[in-house]
Amino acid sequence: MFYTKNDITEWLDIEDKESEIIDSGIIGDTKYLTIRKKLTPKYCPVCGSRMHSHGQFHRSPNNQVLSDGYKVKLTVIGRNWECSNEECRYTCRDEFPFLEKYKKNTKIMPMMIIQAMKDIHLSCRQIAERFHVSDTYVHDIFTAYIDLPRLPLTEYISIDEVFVNMAPDMKYALIIMDFSTGNILDILPSRRKKYTEEYFFHIPLQERNRVKYLICDMYNPYINYTITYFHNAKAVVDSFHVIQWLLRLINNYINDVKKKYQARDRKKLVEDNRSRNREFESQRDSKEVYILKHAKWVLLQNRSNYQYHEPRFNRFLGRDMDSTSWYSEFMKLDRHFPEIKLEKDLYEDFNSRYLNDPLSASAALEQLIAHYAKSEIDIFRKFSRLLNVYHDQIINSFIAVPVADTEEHEARLRRLSNGPMESFNNEPSGLRSNSHGITNFNFFRNRLLWFSRDDARILAIPKPTRLVKSFRGHKRGKYRKKMY
Repeated sequence: MFYTKNDITEWLDIEDKESEIIDSGIIGDTKYLTIRKKLTPKYCPVCGSRMHSHGQFHRSPNNQVLSDGYKVKLTVIGRNWECSNEECRYTCRDEFPFLEKYKKNTKIMPMMIIQAMKDIHLSCRQIAERFHVSDTYVHDIFTAYIDLPRLPLTEYISIDEVFVNMAPDMKYALIIMDFSTGNILDILPSRRKKYTEEYFFHIPLQERNRVKYLICDMYNPYINYTITYFHNAKAVVDSFHVIQWLLRLINNYINDVKKKYQARDRKKLVEDNRSRNREFESQRDSKEVYILKHAKWVLLQNRSNYQYHEPRFNRFLGRDMDSTSWYSEFMKLDRHFPEIKLEKDLYEDFNSRYLNDPLSASAALEQLIAHYAKSEIDIFRKFSRLLNVYHDQIINSFIAVPVADTEEHEARLRRLSNGPMESFNNEPSGLRSNSHGITNFNFFRNRLLWFSRDDARILAIPKPTRLVKSFRGHKRGKYRKKMY
């Protein structure tokens, strides 16, 4: 199948009136193009004399992918020129405006690579394979054109860390997010004081004083940012982390109960081996251990998320089990389980009420602290002390602020939380895994910001090669070169 239009713009989205298509076709998902410079009089740029053609040359640029999904198999034909003036003899060759000089890539290739880098789930190697270039070329193109600045601080900011493990003092990168819009304001290489202190103190005091609420987890250095850097801000402890702290203690208690049953089963195994003269080292889980492994949701799941499941035959237990059966069997395994369930639900009910009513929430929280302090279960006595320490920060989390709804384009109230941040934190972790570790933090930072910002812009003038190649990673170790 041959393409009839002799129009380079139609094929490559690039205008070149001095060239013409002399052969073209489409086979499968590939467009085949042969482009030649039009034969026009050419004059010497040095002396102005007429130049003569001295043979043709052929170039085959790298295959690329067009916006319509087609690959391009491109061949260009140009001429070598020599000045007819015996005293000049200036020589040159035809140049094509859509090709990079001395390279085998078209000029739209860098922009296509940069656009592909928007997909955070694609590694440099995968993008390089798509455009038939090296992963180093992809890395260098992105570094040359993308260097995104810090965004100004806003009234409501969220901070959290993400594991990067770049160096002993750079294990956790610090992420700063605008709670209202979900935009990532900036990413720091570490949450350590020597990095954060220099960074925040370089931000003008007037801008830092603009922050009203700082949303974080129960990491005390983050809470103290309101004292050190953001003097007009109040710290907000995310409600998710408070409940997570309680669920972690409950889960540990369930595991302790399971270990008691496992110790009982091991003791019984030893006695059976002795009485029957056997040497079995392990045995099948008992009914109690099996239920403790598979029904933790009875205590850990939020009551509002419960869904009834119809009876299903369980081969291990040898009977039909529905949600009620699992609940009743689990509760029989420890005398404290029913009380733990009631006490946990008590806090979850408190957490779901008092939206934008911090005064009522404060009074209710004080009652809970006094109630948990008298509990016979150590979990809730510890929880009482935690609630008392972070009382003010927890109450601040009940405040709701207007945020822009991207779908409906109107403002609505949303409770202060680190929910948007927790959703974003999956992306840095995924990028670190796909990259098999992080060594160049600036590339990592710009890749995340390029992915997360809809209005991000590229540099009008790319960085020079000396800056692109300035990063030096780990020294390469010994390896055996693959022979073909």
